[in-house]
Amino acid sequence: MKSADRKIEIIKTAMELFAQKGASSTSMQEIAERCGISKGSLYLLFKSKEELEESVYLHCFRKIRDPLLALEQETSLSPKDKLRSQVEALLTHMYELREFLQRVVRDIAESDPSEPPAWLCRVFVPLIRQFERRLESVYGSDILPYTGELWMLAQGMIESYIRVIFHPGSPLTPAQSADHLIRTLDIAAAGLLASRPDPLLSADMLTSLISTDEDDARSNPFHLIRQIKEAAAGLPDLTPEARGDIRESLSILESELLSVQPRRAIIKGMLLNLQSCPGLSTLASELEIHITPYESPILSKRR
Repeated sequence: MKSADRKIEIIKTAMELFAQKGASSTSMQEIAERCGISKGSLYLLFKSKEELEESVYLHCFRKIRDPLLALEQETSLSPKDKLRSQVEALLTHMYELREFLQRVVRDIAESDPSEPPAWLCRVFVPLIRQFERRLESVYGSDILPYTGELWMLAQGMIESYIRVIFHPGSPLTPAQSADHLIRTLDIAAAGLLASRPDPLLSADMLTSLISTDEDDARSNPFHLIRQIKEAAAGLPDLTPEARGDIRESLSILESELLSVQPRRAIIKGMLLNLQSCPGLSTLASELEIHITPYESPILSKRR
């Protein structure tokens, strides 16, 4: 069996044991025995229990994320229908993984709230950025300052739906929940756009708070892309064509970083476009440094 296939087999076995007992109560010896291999062989594939735990959580996350990214490429749906379908798919796949996820939630609740798991921090940043892009496609660019507020609203509602849907005999379905969430977002977005209050929490602030390392938050590629957008808006000598090229390059970069398999050649090409602009070359070079970990499938490579 190939090393990659063996790793997946071990991850699935560990996932089953974690769902039954919790990660902290499951030993590497138990996982090795269940897989029919020695403990030493297990450590050849995963250097520590922490690395295996993180691999399990990210495997679970990818099982939920990949259908959402597939829907992102669906051209027959309107932006709002696409968002609604993604919410329903999210709830459906979380229900399928409910035993494992319920245990994960309990483990996180029992841990130090001031130090969220590193894998959880890395998972949420791209999710928030994807949500931001979807909000813009549905409600227009004026909604972007309120990404933080709408993210917290949507996240709170989804967490509540999950608790109800997971309950035995619950009459609530993922489809009903998705419909209600979209209606609520419509009402909230309309109210925000009508009254234009000062945003309480921007997307950049939210991703910075989620990160456990302040320097890492500032060097996050999505944060740097936002900085380049702001810097480009302040350049007085750019032609309309040049501004359009910059916007398109940044949009393509964001799309690649959020895809299942970011294409290195595309990323390099967009970075070269940005570096050729004198007023953006410094930020673009900084982005190139911090974008490197994302050139392999996102979240599959340790930072």
